[in-house]
Amino acid sequence: MVAVMVASVALAAESAAPQGGSIGLPAASAAEGPTGAVDVSGRSMNIADEVERLRAARHVLLGEIHDNPEHHRLRAALLRGLLTDGVPTWVVFEQIDRQHSPAVAAAPRNTDAIVAAGQLDQKGWAWPLHRPLFDAALDGGATVLGGNLSRAEASQVVRGGVTQAPVDLRRFLTDSIDGDTTAPGAWTASQNAELVRQVDEGHCGALPPKMIAPMVLAQRTRDAALAWAMLQAPPGVRVVLIAGNEHVRRDIGVPHYLAAMDRAPTSDAHVVSIGFLERAANGSTTVDGPYDEAWFTTRVARPDPCESFHPPGTPEKPG
Repeated sequence: MVAVMVASVALAAESAAPQGGSIGLPAASAAEGPTGAVDVSGRSMNIADEVERLRAARHVLLGEIHDNPEHHRLRAALLRGLLTDGVPTWVVFEQIDRQHSPAVAAAPRNTDAIVAAGQLDQKGWAWPLHRPLFDAALDGGATVLGGNLSRAEASQVVRGGVTQAPVDLRRFLTDSIDGDTTAPGAWTASQNAELVRQVDEGHCGALPPKMIAPMVLAQRTRDAALAWAMLQAPPGVRVVLIAGNEHVRRDIGVPHYLAAMDRAPTSDAHVVSIGFLERAANGSTTVDGPYDEAWFTTRVARPDPCESFHPPGTPEKPG
């Protein structure tokens, strides 16, 4: 998770912007069988079998390590498979801010036009790494939407706290829901401690203590924004979220806010969260958080993100 979280620090708790080289990917086949991905037990992912398991879900959350092209290829294959059943589907992308969704809806239905209308940060997201997912969504007839906070919104939250969060999200960022600290979706001390740990470790333990709470709140607000975007879908519409693994965790990510916002009683089976992780250098597999499923691929070679890390507001080390 360190490699994922560090990418956001240069934006001072704004929208995550991973680094990496552009890598072209072949289109993934929806009919793919066994893949190179395995679960923690060593079982190989089979795309066709996985698609069948996902069909009953209303909300499908597909995580990623942003600079791993195999994660994008596998998720594109899953998406293509899901979209063959004709169920109306929204695909919400973390990579596009929610304020650009109207422009995306009005754009021609091709990937380049959608990416331009959504003002996707192509350098920050190492475009075209995510192209297979946009291609799969559009080829399958899905509606493409943005779900992330804008940088301006995230900055306001960091500077001003909950009172500066977007109005539609504010009530879900307190410790209670409508004053009830025991209600489903209420934020607990243990959840907060886990997110504090994640933010601190994700920033190499170098964040000034006074910055940790604002960074935690910014992350929570991003998750709430993604959940809110998903819940705008009409009845009968399936929603697929494309986002980093930290956003799809069952305990502290988007699923928490789906439960908080959607007060109608629903089964957990309506939400399926899948983490896409990497094997360690020695081939071992360790799940970094609670997901409904976790799949492991080969590790991408990347420099240690903590080597060049410096906290926000501090000068870079001479080098």
